[in-house]
Amino acid sequence: MESCAQRVLAIVRSKVVNGDYGPDDRISEVAIAEELGVSRTPARTALAALEAEGLIEKRRGRGYSVRPFDADGIRGTIEIRAVLEGLAARTLAMNGIAPETEARLVGSIERMAAALENAGPTLMDEYQASNTVFHETIMHECGNGMIAHTFERIRHLPFAALGTLAFENADHERERTRLMVGYSQHVIILDAIRKRDAARAEAMMREHSHATLNYSDLFSPKD
Repeated sequence: MESCAQRVLAIVRSKVVNGDYGPDDRISEVAIAEELGVSRTPARTALAALEAEGLIEKRRGRGYSVRPFDADGIRGTIEIRAVLEGLAARTLAMNGIAPETEARLVGSIERMAAALENAGPTLMDEYQASNTVFHETIMHECGNGMIAHTFERIRHLPFAALGTLAFENADHERERTRLMVGYSQHVIILDAIRKRDAARAEAMMREHSHATLNYSDLFSPKD
């Protein structure tokens, strides 16, 4: 099952990428709530998530509007993010991981495992939150501030935000399997960092980050 917030997010994301909203249209939580027959809370959550993904931006006054984007631009952004995340993982492995950083990464992995085991209606939300912690921790605690500084220059672009995931809500079992693969990759990345295997940490992180490219059809505008 999916949560109401995830269902609303999937619907609104689809409308954004399919061009149902024009560049001059105002997207508001009130209108979305009324259209989908939900409260304003999941509508607000969905809009905040889409803003974090870089697909919409706040307008002057109230509401949001769609950011200009295309599929090639999104793929390019994901590729750049993968390079930076791979470099961050490599650097952290080379420098050695501090106990508090390791504890944060372990905690995020344990919460992912619990979410996958429970597989309740909030699975996607819980996994997304832990996924973001994992990626942000490696980026900001790797020991090279210039990597995070460089990332800040692209984080506003669609799908550049660390830990961003695109979910195919039509096939929940497939998505759970994909999340389990992502969880396993997190375990491998942490193991490589612990063992100071810089090459392995970088390669696995880049492969892990590139996984979003396999879902490029989810954010390619349809004819």
